[in-house]
Amino acid sequence: MNYTNTNSISLNFGYSARRICMLICTVFMLLPFINFAQDELPRHYKDYNMSIQSEGIQNKGRTEVITRTISEKGAIWLRLFFKDVNLGSYSTLTITSKLDGAKQTLTSSTIKDWKNTTAYFNGDEVTIELTVAPGEKAIGLKVHEVGIGEEDPRTKSQCGSTDDRVDSTDNAIGRIVPIGCTGWIITNGKLVTAGHCLTSRAQIIEFNVPKSNPDRTIVHPGPEDQYPMSNFVSPYINNPSQANDWGVFTAGANSQTGQTPIQAQGKSFNVVQTNPGSNITITGFGTDTGIDNQTQQTHTGPLSSVTNTFVRYRTDTTGGNSGSPIIDSATGNAVGVHAYGGCSGSGGSNSGERATIPAFWDAMGLGGNPDPGCTGNIASFPYSESFEGTIGDWSQDTGDDLNWTVDSNGTPSNGTGPSSAIDGNSYIYVEASGNGTGFPSKRAILNSPCLNFSSISAPKLKFQYHMIGSAVGTLKVEARTNNTGSWTSVFTKTGAQGTGWNAADINLSSYAGNSSVQLRLNVVTGNSWQGDITIDALSITGGTVNPGCTTLNFNDFTITGFATQDVAGNYSIQNGGAAISMQNNTWKYISMNYTVTANTVVEFDFSSTSQGEIHGIAFENDNTLTSTRCFKIHGTQNYGVTNYDNYTSGTKKYIIPVGNFYTGNMDRLVFINDFDAGSGNTSVYSNVKIYEGSCGQSALTESVAQLEAISPIFGDEDEGDLATLSIRPNPAKDVFSLHVNKYAKGNITATIYTILGRKKAQITMQPGINTISARNLSLGRGIYLIKIDSSTGESATKKLIVN
Repeated sequence: MNYTNTNSISLNFGYSARRICMLICTVFMLLPFINFAQDELPRHYKDYNMSIQSEGIQNKGRTEVITRTISEKGAIWLRLFFKDVNLGSYSTLTITSKLDGAKQTLTSSTIKDWKNTTAYFNGDEVTIELTVAPGEKAIGLKVHEVGIGEEDPRTKSQCGSTDDRVDSTDNAIGRIVPIGCTGWIITNGKLVTAGHCLTSRAQIIEFNVPKSNPDRTIVHPGPEDQYPMSNFVSPYINNPSQANDWGVFTAGANSQTGQTPIQAQGKSFNVVQTNPGSNITITGFGTDTGIDNQTQQTHTGPLSSVTNTFVRYRTDTTGGNSGSPIIDSATGNAVGVHAYGGCSGSGGSNSGERATIPAFWDAMGLGGNPDPGCTGNIASFPYSESFEGTIGDWSQDTGDDLNWTVDSNGTPSNGTGPSSAIDGNSYIYVEASGNGTGFPSKRAILNSPCLNFSSISAPKLKFQYHMIGSAVGTLKVEARTNNTGSWTSVFTKTGAQGTGWNAADINLSSYAGNSSVQLRLNVVTGNSWQGDITIDALSITGGTVNPGCTTLNFNDFTITGFATQDVAGNYSIQNGGAAISMQNNTWKYISMNYTVTANTVVEFDFSSTSQGEIHGIAFENDNTLTSTRCFKIHGTQNYGVTNYDNYTSGTKKYIIPVGNFYTGNMDRLVFINDFDAGSGNTSVYSNVKIYEGSCGQSALTESVAQLEAISPIFGDEDEGDLATLSIRPNPAKDVFSLHVNKYAKGNITATIYTILGRKKAQITMQPGINTISARNLSLGRGIYLIKIDSSTGESATKKLIVN
């Protein structure tokens, strides 16, 4: 897609007929110069009802193979859509193009990644081969729809009097189908495109795209070069605007090779926030004539202008280039994403969004602007910096919008900063004045020198901060190690924080023992000039005992809903930050980059007004709950580690030796108040401490000995809509009941099949007990399979016997 900027014309109905006529004539005269969006692969869809089912002729030593053919005369390409899929554990489905022999094999796992669809196959005929593994029953599926490619009648368009694009083979750039856009790989494996490309029709990204046919009809690469797209992030989808027209997504592993795009292609773009040079290169899959249509081409043209949001350039693009990387020709780095066409042979420019847009940069997950890394070696602690006249060993980031400023005796903007330093004579601050320069949402980053924590076990960061005004933005302190990887937030504050100085006390024990740690002060300003943020009296101290005996302050963390479980989301911070109160059905986590060792202990106080299903705490390394990491302390559901499931009433202290149950690198601490009844419950977690070995106890060795005496006890119930699923009675003569979790959150359906895979009925289930008559469903004597699916993504299959 390659959008064109156009000016809107407002007609005043008081105009004379002559003036209106002149306007209409002008519009028609300009039509040849308008570059219309060109994004969709021409195609149509056809309903099918082809059932491919096991005939049950295989046994434990024999494989059953069923073959079908789909042919659509004149089709440029075919793509299949399935439903009622059951491939068991070992059975497979293989699709082969008659035209070029391209082949895709799907299993029960990979067909889910492809959302019950196939890759694109060139030509008008494919062979489908279902291979039923020995001993597997009821294997099969239905082809319910076929996508059929059509010839493309469209003509090309480009910027400039001639099309100067030439063939290109950049391995990091792919074609998004069927939307007809461009996407590209960045260094952490994520992919980038324009926001308007991430519609529901953006389904597959293809690499190593071959030349098109002479009549402009496109040719797809083999299934080994096609990847299903998922996890779209873009504000454009809900808030369309040019400044929001960026998108970030991921692509699943290939069904044939098992590799992700970055693994298979071996190339990615380094994205930077620095100003580009004098020339811009755009490489992508724009439309064209003949064999070049929607194949990879590139062109370099002069930079027109650059702001903190947009890059504009005189580089040839056509429809299909939307989503292409904006490449600084001098360095080869990407500085943004192309989204709009707007130039002609006589003027104008094409444009796209810069990587300096804070939300865009955060979505890419690249952390701070790529740089040489921290310099220096601060290895002596305590270390202090009050920024007396200079920023000392700290450095301004080169890829942000603003610099931090050394100041004294009050900031220039009245009522937005302190009247004086809290230590010495000066301090540093971010000046938010200037619409378009200091606000809105402008970023200022100050990087620390290298910090060597190899000889200290309890590093701690302290500083004073001042945040006053009606439009104060956000202050974050972030950390990383070894100059690599994403930045992790260790402290955050948003909005006004009173009229005086405030103290920050941040535990950095999870970085203890690391020889290369870097911190940064990361500010994003608010929506007006009344939002200066000030820092002073910064220090880093070390220690050798009780590294984590300080109670966590929840005000220092962003509270985030965990997975899909956070239904009510009701919480509050209490006791000056020492406690989190969670109401109703609420799951929350705080970001915490922590290595759980054999000696790690978590300590906290807990109280609850009533008993739900699960009350507990867990370390996690992603947004999915692992039962063996969850310490359950209360609740009716037999879930997780249950050694400490002994809460009764009041406030009870828990000291849990986490390292006795599991170890590893974690990035979040989860607090659970699973109360599916929905309301009427409050649980409070307070005085939370995380430490290694002992915290005021007599001896580390004694503590470790106590930890080793505990053996894990695990619950036997899952968490989710289908956790308590059962059929009663079974066998049944007629009436039986399907028991579903009475607090199920998703829409649940039950599909009944014969043992040979023939569908007999589909029923919409309700939470709780569902009573069903076998006679009413025409279920005779025999064995049936009931497949239960929840809209939350869960699935289960139960066997039913009717006597």
